[in-house]
Amino acid sequence: MMPLLYFENAMGRILEHPNGYALIRYHSGKRTLADVQDLLTNLGRLLQKRGWFKMLSDQRLLSPLSEEEQALALDYWQNRHFLFGATVGAVIMANNQSTRLSFARIREQANGSLRYRQFENELAADFWLTQLER
Repeated sequence: MMPLLYFENAMGRILEHPNGYALIRYHSGKRTLADVQDLLTNLGRLLQKRGWFKMLSDQRLLSPLSEEEQALALDYWQNRHFLFGATVGAVIMANNQSTRLSFARIREQANGSLRYRQFENELAADFWLTQLER
């Protein structure tokens, strides 16, 4: 069974994975702060709608996050943690070193509100996610 498209904008696409998690595939290229906000909002809606706490974040094509985007993402994950508990993610790291650093800053400041493990490929990430229980 293939993942179903849930949402897409300039930031990326969110898919409903049949193994019980949200799959985010980030796009390369230009985006606005509103695009980042819309993607995060729709990700939260999907997680809540399905009762999921897991996601796979494919960041390979993602360009670096601005300071404003980092602040928005950090605020989002901290608020989500407060309301719904921690979200667990499998991350396929970005090809761009600056993007990797911007996500490392978010993770460091998230204080456990977003926990993730890094993977080199989607198959390994999927296997790890499907083994997790709340």
